[in-house]
Order: sequence, then structure tokens, then C-alpha cells
Amino acid sequence: MLALLAGSFTVIHAEDFSFNKLREQARKMATTPHQASPLNLADYWKNLTYDQHRDIRFKMDSGLWADQNAAFSIDFFHPGWTAKKMVTLHEVRGGKEETMKFQQKLFDYGKQKIPAGTPPPPGYAGWRARTHLNTETYMDEFLVFMGASYFRAIPKDAPYGLSARGLSINSGLPGVPEEFPDFSEFYLERPEKDSKTLKAWALLDGDSVSGAYQFQITPGIETVMDIDAEITLRKPVVQLGLAPFSTMFWFGESTYPKPLDFRPEVHDSDGLLMELGSGNLHYRPLETTKGQFRHCVFTMEKPRSWALLQRDRSFSSYQDPEALYHNRPSVKVEPIEGFDFGKLHLIEMPTRDETDDNVILLWEPTPVLEVGKPYHFHYRLRWMRDPAASGIFSVRATRSGTPVQKPDQVLMTIDFAKPLQPQAKVGDPKWDDVSKLKPVVTINQQSVKIIHVGLSDISMPNVDDLPAGLGRSDKLHMPQVLRAFFVCEPPKDLADMDMTCELQDESGKCVSERWVYLWRKTQ
Repeated sequence: MLALLAGSFTVIHAEDFSFNKLREQARKMATTPHQASPLNLADYWKNLTYDQHRDIRFKMDSGLWADQNAAFSIDFFHPGWTAKKMVTLHEVRGGKEETMKFQQKLFDYGKQKIPAGTPPPPGYAGWRARTHLNTETYMDEFLVFMGASYFRAIPKDAPYGLSARGLSINSGLPGVPEEFPDFSEFYLERPEKDSKTLKAWALLDGDSVSGAYQFQITPGIETVMDIDAEITLRKPVVQLGLAPFSTMFWFGESTYPKPLDFRPEVHDSDGLLMELGSGNLHYRPLETTKGQFRHCVFTMEKPRSWALLQRDRSFSSYQDPEALYHNRPSVKVEPIEGFDFGKLHLIEMPTRDETDDNVILLWEPTPVLEVGKPYHFHYRLRWMRDPAASGIFSVRATRSGTPVQKPDQVLMTIDFAKPLQPQAKVGDPKWDDVSKLKPVVTINQQSVKIIHVGLSDISMPNVDDLPAGLGRSDKLHMPQVLRAFFVCEPPKDLADMDMTCELQDESGKCVSERWVYLWRKTQ
């Protein structure tokens, strides 16, 4: 039996829905071999060119709930070109779900002439959500689910940047095929008029796994996603990744050799900030090495959080008014359940340009998950501009080189700042007395000789460099910037070094993030 809902979406008869029911469905799926999606795309849609697919536009005023004066509206993506996989969409109302059928009338096909007899696609390629994020007069998109289990979100006044996934399998492992399980079905709950949170569920299906996910998304200055999930392995995998991310780092201030490009830096993210169970903060700058694969593993117990950051917020660092790399969002992961013990994998791959996401971050739980046994995990994502100030010195920049006329030695400089960005003055804050601070450097390879370690206060040069006396403003507290530097001499046959550096006071107390870095020989 067919019914017609407001908003002209054709739906199939309603059935009971709950997250528990979806979990039971996923568990049952895991007991049988994976079945290919029954949704098949006609050749005409499969063979669309980039320009043809781009010319297909969703009619924004036809969005799901657009005529309901609701807090959110949903757009759908048309399959074709590279988006050949499709998903089944359901609307949830009052504990009932109704399956929505694909409708061509929701799209403007531009100049295309669809051959007579061409069957419409049996499903949508994905969906995106809109709300009044930046103004009361326009519903901005803030969330996209499209392709495998990929999704992206943005906070207020930000462009899209890095991508999240529901799950990763064998990501970035040389010689091991990567598996991309799909969010095959989505359930979208109709929101109340004044609702602040969008609620959705997804069914995950892949060759090695099935699962059920619940998303509660609250957009704003921080767009917060609460993700509750359960997965069951159909068969063993080499590496399972929870809360995985993909981002792009082509080159930064320390990359050598730099590509021939007019911009000083090009990246969506430039650092990984880890908050350990002890509360200590460790910061690992992202980097790429031409022609080399970099894989760092951080074994952790009950971490408080970790985040992929775009820490450098200066336009002058990028000189790109179109890509707006200086405004790309950061994302913080806050584990809630299922993340007590494990390994955080940071995988950095070489890339030819900025079009590929070449950096992967994922959490591998310990012990290894058992086949056939459901595993529950719960975490929160905060899509933001910058984390709240920690109150200690933060890593601001990393640079490397060699001392003058000493090519066999390595010179590293690490700039620490507090606050990281200019802040409005409250009362009369003073810069710290740093006269007794010292950098403490470690290099894990014992064969490396540390020749010299030092610290310079470069606060005033940073202030004086600002135009129109901005640094002298009585309304702004400018960052205090300290440059730690050290010179070391590795053996000529040593290809890499694991380094750390932190600032300590006279009592040995750490007053900064701990900088952690993998140095690689490039010649």
C-alpha cells in the first residue's frame, strides 16, 4: 500500500522502529555472508560525466520537512559519475518508519536530455542537512553523509574540511586491501519546530562487518555529534578503526622539499592533539615526506580526548582566498564508552597535490574484537574552530633545518604560545616570567648526540609584526611566544628520529604541551 506524505515524498507503509530493533537487524546480518546491494543504477546514470552530474541540482525548496517550518531540512544527492552506490532512506515519526522512494521531480536536470525509457535511480546517493546556522534568513548546510560510511560536518562560519567515517578496516596498510563498509540505510526523525538536535540512525554493512549507529547532531558555534554504535564482525580483519578520520596535508612550514606552489602552506589539518588519561597534552604536528609512508602508533589507556586541528589561523600562512584553509574546522573526539584500551594510529602518506586525503587517524581497540560478538562504543565529536585554551603553552609552529655550514647536524625549532591566538583582555593579564623556564628534549635513538638546547622569547617581534599597532591595543592580550630550539647530530645511516620537547619550570613542572615528532631524512 502506498501513501503520500506532506512535502510530496512517496513512502511505503509504516513499520515500528527503534534503535534496539536496528541493532537486532545488524546482529542477524552478521550471521550470514555479506550480500551486494540490490540497488542497481542504469547505464545512463553510471556514465554521467563530471559536468553532467554537477549540472543536476536538488531543489532546495523541495527538501524533506522544508514545507513544515521545521528546524531542519534534508536535501538528497542524485547518484551518478563517481557516486554510483545508493542508500535507502526512511522517515521516522512517532516510533514508526516509512521508506521514501526516489523522485526525479525533486531535481533540476539543467540542460540534460534523459533518453526515453531510462529508469530512474532506485535510491539516493546520500543526504545533507540544513538549518539556520549562520543567519535567520537562510538555511545553511552543515552536515553531509555520502559515500561508504563517510560524513562531514561544520560549525558556524566555517567551510568543510576533514572527513569522518563510521568505521575503517585495514586503512593505510601497505599490501593489505582496504575495505569500505557502507551506511546502506538511514532513518531520519522528523524534528519538532523548535528542536535544536537532529536525530538519525544508520545501518552499516560490509564484507567483514555489520552494525547500527545512532547520531544526535546539534549544530552551532560547535557542531556536536553524539554517536552511539554497535558493530559485529563477520570475519577477522587486520586492523579495525573506530572514530576514523581522513584529512589532507600536502605541505607546511617544515615540509622539505616544498612543492612549486605560490602558497606557503596547504593543508586541511596541521596537528594531532592528544589528551591522555592523566590530563597531559601531547601535540604531534602533521607532516609528509616525499615518497615515504609514515605510520605512528600511540598506545593509550583511557584517553580523555584527541583532536585533529587546523591550528594555524593566519591567512598569510596560506594566501588562498578561495580554499580558505585558515578557516578549516578542527574536530575533537571525546570517548564515552568502548575506548578504555587501544592504539591511536596516525598514518601519513605522500601526495601529489591537495585533491587527496592522505592522512588517516583511527582508534584500534584492544583486545582484538571477536567475530560474531557485538561490540558497543559511544563517543562524541565536536566540530569546532579551536579548542578552549588549556592555560599552558601550546605548540604554535615547527620548523627544521641545519646549522650554518654543518649539513650533518639537524636544527629543530618549536614555537610555543600562550594564549595561542590574541584574546580580549580581562582585567590586566601579564605575560609570564619565563626567565627560569627551560626546554627539555628527548630523542629515543641513543646514537643521536644532542649538541645544544636553548629557549628564546620572541613575543615582542611577533607583536611588532602586526599592522597598525594592533599588538599595542589595550583591548587585546597578545600571545607570549617562546621558541625552543635544539641541535643534534644523528649517525649518517640513521633514517628517522623520534623526538619530544616540552617546557618546564624550575621545579620540573611541565608548563606546555609535549611536542612529539617523527623526523625523517629527506636526502
